[in-house]
Amino acid sequence: MPVTEVCLAVGCTSLGSFSTQFRRFVGESPSAYQDRVRDEQLARLPGCVVKIFSRPVV
Repeated sequence: MPVTEVCLAVGCTSLGSFSTQFRRFVGESPSAYQDRVRDEQLARLPGCVVKIFSRPVV
């Protein structure tokens, strides 16, 4: 989900304020958090599942 959508979903109207508060609370920017969590989740998937849902790199 894009950071802007998360911002609006939690009731914030300013992306800048949301990002600042998020960084204070979590310790990293919303996009950095998304990237890290996505990478951690992918690392836990078995290789056979990753192959089924990913396209080959050409």
